[in-house]
Amino acid sequence: MSQAIISDSSSLIMAARLGRLDLLSNLFQQIHVPQRVRQEIMAKEDAAIHLLLENPTFTVVATTNHSLLALLDGTLDYGEAEAVALAQEKQWLLLIDEKKGRKIAKNMGLKIIGLLGVLLLNYRRGHILKTEAIDLLAQLKQMGFRLSITLENDFLLQLQR
Repeated sequence: MSQAIISDSSSLIMAARLGRLDLLSNLFQQIHVPQRVRQEIMAKEDAAIHLLLENPTFTVVATTNHSLLALLDGTLDYGEAEAVALAQEKQWLLLIDEKKGRKIAKNMGLKIIGLLGVLLLNYRRGHILKTEAIDLLAQLKQMGFRLSITLENDFLLQLQR
């Protein structure tokens, strides 16, 4: 198991809808959810999503880097901005899937991972089988998880290694 991670909402929402929060707790001792991300999650009318906030692995935190947050607010979505600011402040891994947010986080020198990376790490560490990783990807796509064909093919290639 690894250290703490900061998470944006989309990956958490998808993992919750899959009923597979274990994919995160298998890898991370503590998952920090920015206050704004919590607000986004609470706005959803989905019981599965609300369960993630009751999980003891998840803690809600707020950034103190208000100047960076103000800069990011005009560029990124509400929760994404705080997730990136908090990851910068704490220097922890950032779980984020949106392309624009990932690009900004990378340009800031932050270490990032997406939901496909979480699936891949679970497979490599023996928490799930290859067939299960492929099935979870198919379920994510059915739920509207968007990814490029290049990213999908790269994920499938990584599973073969």
